[in-house]
Amino acid sequence: MERLTESQQTAVEHQFGPLLVLAGPGSGKTRVITHRIARLVDRGVDPRRILAITFTNKAAREMSDRVRRLVPGRQMWISTFHKFCAYLLRRNARMIGLKSNFTIFSTSDQKSVLKQVLNDLDIDPVHYPPGNILNQISKAKNDLVSANQFARNFNESTGDHYQAVVARAFPEYQKLLLRSNAVDFDDLLMHVVQLLAENNELRAQIDEHYQYTLVDEYQDTNLAQYQLIRMLSHDQQNICATGDPDQSIYGWRGARIDNILRFERDYPESQLVRLQDNFRSTKSILKAADELIAHNVQRKPKELFTNNDVGKPVELHTYTDGREEADMVAASIKQLAESEGVNWSDVAIFYRVNALSRELELALTRWQIPYQVAAGVAFYERAEIKDMLSYLRLICNPDDYAAFARIVNRPTRGIGKQTQNKLRRWAAQNRWTMTEAIHHVEEHPTLNKRAKFALKKFGELMDHFSLADSGSMEQLLRSVIDRIGYLKGMKFTEADYEQTSNIEELLTVARQYDKENPDDPTLEGFLESTSLASDLDAIDSEAGQVTLMTMHAAKGLEFPHVFIIGVEQNLIPHERALKTNDASEYEEERRLLFVGITRAERGLVLTQTRQRAFRGKTLHTIPSDFVREMSLEQLNMASGFGTSTSSQYDRDWSRPKEPAHDWNELSQEITVDNLHLLGDKLDALKANQPSDLNSSSAEEPPLDPGSFHFDVGMQVRHPRYGRGKIVHVSGPTSKATVTVDFVSGEVGKTFRADRCPLQPIGMR
Repeated sequence: MERLTESQQTAVEHQFGPLLVLAGPGSGKTRVITHRIARLVDRGVDPRRILAITFTNKAAREMSDRVRRLVPGRQMWISTFHKFCAYLLRRNARMIGLKSNFTIFSTSDQKSVLKQVLNDLDIDPVHYPPGNILNQISKAKNDLVSANQFARNFNESTGDHYQAVVARAFPEYQKLLLRSNAVDFDDLLMHVVQLLAENNELRAQIDEHYQYTLVDEYQDTNLAQYQLIRMLSHDQQNICATGDPDQSIYGWRGARIDNILRFERDYPESQLVRLQDNFRSTKSILKAADELIAHNVQRKPKELFTNNDVGKPVELHTYTDGREEADMVAASIKQLAESEGVNWSDVAIFYRVNALSRELELALTRWQIPYQVAAGVAFYERAEIKDMLSYLRLICNPDDYAAFARIVNRPTRGIGKQTQNKLRRWAAQNRWTMTEAIHHVEEHPTLNKRAKFALKKFGELMDHFSLADSGSMEQLLRSVIDRIGYLKGMKFTEADYEQTSNIEELLTVARQYDKENPDDPTLEGFLESTSLASDLDAIDSEAGQVTLMTMHAAKGLEFPHVFIIGVEQNLIPHERALKTNDASEYEEERRLLFVGITRAERGLVLTQTRQRAFRGKTLHTIPSDFVREMSLEQLNMASGFGTSTSSQYDRDWSRPKEPAHDWNELSQEITVDNLHLLGDKLDALKANQPSDLNSSSAEEPPLDPGSFHFDVGMQVRHPRYGRGKIVHVSGPTSKATVTVDFVSGEVGKTFRADRCPLQPIGMR
């Protein structure tokens, strides 16, 4: 408590009744939440009666770790909204018409199901893209509008033709979800709100159980989340909401800034505490942020201050085009590393739209700067990963239509689209799921013997698998991969390297799940952890890499050095906010830039270009309106414009060439047992070095004696195994072997120093 500021202590010491904590960026919000939990436990509150909810897995893990350090050995519920709702829904699934083993559909699953609905309704998916219809459905669910309500509310005289299609498709989409024993992300919230609203006894029981509720990032709640919190704090109003209206940046996905602005009206007895002391940023960075956000109207005024140094001024760099911008940002990062000793992981590059990352990735590769892109969900959207997870989903939930449709003929089993359509129509006539229909396939009136045999064999294959028989998630997954012959026929080609590497990574995810859940591993739990993954889950702060991400993804993070690129009209503020001429959307764009700026601790550079290639066109750009609202040191770096520094750039940082890769094909077939060999081969190829695999007679390349110097105790990073420490080095320099223990649990891994992609990231 002595390490807390006076306002932080006030928030932590408050116990009974509603509390609103207005927490500016870098003001120790997480510290307040975790210390408040510890203080409640210290006062004798049963930890099981405390519920803390936030928005991201990363934030939940960080809170849990901090609380465990403050009050060791105590268990309490610290969770995301979706995970908490999944827990409540599984315990009460039958009240909604579901089974407890329901599947959580990903975006691609939703599109697959909706395409089938549109096909049944004879609606052209080209003219009515499933993604656009799903956006309308998601918006309705966030506003707690059910499918039947949406259809009833549609007015032909006032609604457009597109809305008419949504009104037809929405109810059928929801029916197919229910028949598949599945939910989408929005259903997790909507079903639970419906459950509690219609069952007051259950609502009161849960309200009584969780006597203290803490909600993080309250400004990002949508209507469903708002209603959920209201119902859980109806009788026991010991609710603590923390947040900042100035950081409300998710209006596009249903977040309502009004939820935090009206908190004191919702809870008239509430106490307000402002956290205004910024511990993160320099005075220069904080000044720019304050000047920017002061132009917003929808906010609760607060005065941020810091005792940190003034620091370097915030700079605005202007370049000729996106290529020069990316190269100069990479050059600046290289200079930070070489002249100031800045670690790669201390640097982040933010952008408004993902399309801007391409030039940056190319530039960082040219400059040999390691980087990571915040795209954790993208891993689970890869075809081979979706295939493997679909097998696991169908094992867990035989009613899962999307999983069945994806894998019934993958790998090829001779079960074509015509056979699948016949089976689907027959199943619908008999009110069976697709899996149930397979078990009656001999009775099908029109399918030929070959199709019946193939379907029957597939059904027998799926009946074979179970987690109980396998003993662990990793073994179950290995059994699936091996028994279905998914890797059969694959060779060591470039495409196969990527696919099998991804499958091996999924095995690592399963292994990690087994370690984290030694007493109660469940297939539902594993699948839920993959379904609720987010982009931030893939970010490794210990990986020794520059981080690339959107400003939306950067929320809740901090970095010593930040570059924000593309500070131009139509990017930030986004063209959508400019076209709609909606003041609230425009203010949200300003809040988004405010969030990006306040992630920086010591150094901040904003960039813009004279022209930019975007969406297939090269257009002249206009500086962002937001630039004029801040005190910035403006530097014109564009070649041929005014005070260009390009000549010095060319002299000091000659542009490196694109790296070359030599991808050799091998005839060895990949199996589930030799997956581990693939990683070494892939890593060696990516490092443009020869591999030991099937190359014993290969001639050794000339070596640079200074290139492979490793010492015991040195911290290193491996592209596949992550961060580790060298525990043994043996042999002559030119042929030394290096043994590494990795943080991931892989220990005793041995590499040839001249042929491995180990990258030193620090000395012992």
